[in-house]
Amino acid sequence: MWLFFLLSAADFLVGVMLSKTCKDYDVVDHLNITQRGPLLSMTMPKKDWSKPLTVSVDSTFISIHSVVEKTQTMTTYFWLSVVWKNDFIYWNPDDFCNISHITLPLSYFWIPDLYFHEQVIEDTSPWIIYVNITSDGMIKAAKPMHLTSTCILNIHYFPFDVQKCSASLTSFMHPEPSLILKMEKNTSQIIEQSKNIFLDTGEWCLLDILVEEGSLNGYSKLTFQVFMKRKSSIYMFSLIVPTLFLLLLDLLSYFIPKSYHEKANFKLTVLLGISVLAIILNDYLPASTNVPPVVVMFFVGTMLLMIMGIVEVIFIMYIGGKVQKTEVTPKRKYPFFQGIFPKCCSRDAKPVDEELVDGDHTISVLERMLQDVQLIKAYIVSLQNKENLDAEREDIQERLEVWLYYSHLVVVAAFFVTIVIKWTT
Repeated sequence: MWLFFLLSAADFLVGVMLSKTCKDYDVVDHLNITQRGPLLSMTMPKKDWSKPLTVSVDSTFISIHSVVEKTQTMTTYFWLSVVWKNDFIYWNPDDFCNISHITLPLSYFWIPDLYFHEQVIEDTSPWIIYVNITSDGMIKAAKPMHLTSTCILNIHYFPFDVQKCSASLTSFMHPEPSLILKMEKNTSQIIEQSKNIFLDTGEWCLLDILVEEGSLNGYSKLTFQVFMKRKSSIYMFSLIVPTLFLLLLDLLSYFIPKSYHEKANFKLTVLLGISVLAIILNDYLPASTNVPPVVVMFFVGTMLLMIMGIVEVIFIMYIGGKVQKTEVTPKRKYPFFQGIFPKCCSRDAKPVDEELVDGDHTISVLERMLQDVQLIKAYIVSLQNKENLDAEREDIQERLEVWLYYSHLVVVAAFFVTIVIKWTT
C-alpha cells in the first residue's frame, strides 16, 4: 500500500515538473537585480580585489569612412564588443528550465571605462542599451564606434600609397593588474569577419588588421593596426592623365607652322591649364610633409618642362632677330624721283624753263637722275639681300628648333623614367 502511494506521488511530481514553465523574469527575480543595483553597477564586479579583471574585446570593421591628409586623421566605423565576468551574478540553468542567458538593461551593471588613445573627436555613439548575461556571470556589451583618430600618413607615393594607421584601446581609470585587456578572437578571425561585411565603397581598400596586446603607462592596452590601400583610379583620371595630355599638347606645339608667336601663346595657355591642376592637387596634400611626394615632383617637373619649351621658343626668336639685324638697308639722301622732278616741292624752286636755260643747272639735273638710279639699284640689291637674310634666318631657326626639340624629348623621357622609378621603389 505504501509502495503504491509513493509511486503515485513520484508520478505526480514528475508531471508537475514537466508541466512547469519558466520565464526570464524568474532568473531576474532570483538574482535580485533591482535591490543589488549599487553592488552591480558602482564597483568592479569581482569578489577578490587582488585578482585582475579580464576584459575580452572583439571588433568588426565595417568601413573606412575617410582619411584626411590635411589634418592627418582617419575616420572608421566598426562594432566594438566587450565581455567580462561579474562574480556576483550566477544561477543554475537546471533550476530555470535550462535558461542559460538573459538580456537586461546595461544601466544595471558596471562597464569598463575604455577609450582610444589616438581619438581626436568625441564619439557620441552610445552603448547598446541591453547586455547579454550568461549563467556563469559573463556579461557582453556592444557599441557602434565612429572613431576619428590621428594617423601619421606617408604620402610619398600618393596616389599609389599604402597606409598603416594605429589605434590603442586602453582603460582610463584602472591600471594593471586591476584590469587586463585581451582579444576574444585571433587576428585571422577578425580580418575574416571584417572582410565579409566590409563596405568597400569609399576611397580605401582594407588589406589587413593586426592586433597587439601590451601596456601604455602602466595600463593594459590593445593596439589595432589597420593596413589600407588607396584607390588611385580617381586621381589618375582627374590629375595625372590630364597632365600627361597637356604635356603632349605642349610637345605637339612644335609642329605649329612658322609662327613662333602663336607657339609661345599656345604654350603659355597649356602652362596655365596645368597650373589649375596643381592648385587642385594642393587641396589633397598636407602642408606639414617634409619630403615632397612623387606626385609633387611630377607636377613641378612637368611645369619646368613646359617652361623650358617656352624658353626655347623665345631663344629661337632671339636668334632670328640677331640674324635680321645684320641686314643693311641703304639710306637715301634725297626723296625718290627727286632728280626727275627737281625742287618741285621746294619753296625756292625756279620755273623749269629758267633752270633748263642755264647749262650748270642741266648738269645738276643729270647728276641727280644718276644718283636716283643708283639708289634704285641699291634698293633692289637690298631687297635681294633681305630675301637672302630671311632665308638664312629661317634655315638657322629651323635647324636650331629641330635640335632643341630632340633634346627636349630626351629630357622628357629621362624625367618620366625617373618618376616611374621613384613611384615603384
